Amino acid sequence: MDEQKLLKNFGFNFKIERMKLKLTKDNIAEITNFSKPYISNVESGKHNLSLVNAIKFSRIVKKSVEELIQNP
Repeated sequence: MDEQKLLKNFGFNFKIERMKLKLTKDNIAEITNFSKPYISNVESGKHNLSLVNAIKFSRIVKKSVEELIQNP
């Protein structure tokens, strides 16, 4: 799987899980100290986040990084 596909899968799956938990981007920004534009870019697959940040995002939605990069 290519890098862009992994980023898009991660972002899409994170967004779905975030919405299931009824968390807003504002909530995520408060929890992580990430900006809303950064969160939006991650969710749209436009930002190549670090492993540390990927783990932070995955912990919020209680999913593994591996689960988040799977095809939706």
